[in-house]
Amino acid sequence: MSRHPDSGGVGVNYRPGIPRYLQIADAIRQDLRGEGERIPSEHALCKRFKVSRPTIRQALDVLVEEGLLYRHAGRGTFSTPSAGADPKLRVIGSVGDMMALGDESWFKLVAREIVPVPANIAQALRLPPRSSVYQISGVRHADNGPFQHVTAYVPLTIGTALSDEDLSKTSLIGAIERVLGVPIKLMEQVVDAALAPRQIAELLQVRSRSPLLLFERTYFAASGEPVEYAITYQTPRRYPYRLVLSRAERRS
Repeated sequence: MSRHPDSGGVGVNYRPGIPRYLQIADAIRQDLRGEGERIPSEHALCKRFKVSRPTIRQALDVLVEEGLLYRHAGRGTFSTPSAGADPKLRVIGSVGDMMALGDESWFKLVAREIVPVPANIAQALRLPPRSSVYQISGVRHADNGPFQHVTAYVPLTIGTALSDEDLSKTSLIGAIERVLGVPIKLMEQVVDAALAPRQIAELLQVRSRSPLLLFERTYFAASGEPVEYAITYQTPRRYPYRLVLSRAERRS
């Protein structure tokens, strides 16, 4: 009986539960040196990873969409000149990635104050209407400049405990875990597109009404309690996002 081309092979250890094309994309991404190098042919990659050509093409498509590779008709696939040169350019795909983002960039605080909670945020944080919350706003920077404006809301107990905390080299959720010992288990996210408000555009050093990515995130502790609601404006393409959806197995 012949072996299916995606069934794996000697020296290829695929992790269960993660699509193989994503694991292959990760392996190729780690090999990139940022020198505009030519990527091995699809045939060579099929042989290396013991998978079919459509699977290899899916993996390469992921890296092309991230801006790490580009295709040149008739010549092949190449890494972009900056591919691999900036370790801070990463795909965000988990709460752990969000926390690592705080370690890999720096945060410039703009304001830290107690404010009346907006109705929708009170609902998200399960707070009584017309109560107060701790609001923290600022701009996150990478080596090449600002890329993200964040306005975060946390319950007063959390905000007060972190009122003297230096947030410049950490994320707020990272500080909540480290200082308060509250593990972050889950994030709920809504993604939209928006035109940059004037004040935020100035802080991000872009033109007013430039297109930005808009994220609204609610972070939950392991206990199930919401601990942070954040509104984030982000310049596109700086930190790519990847979403993996799985299908539940059918019961017989």
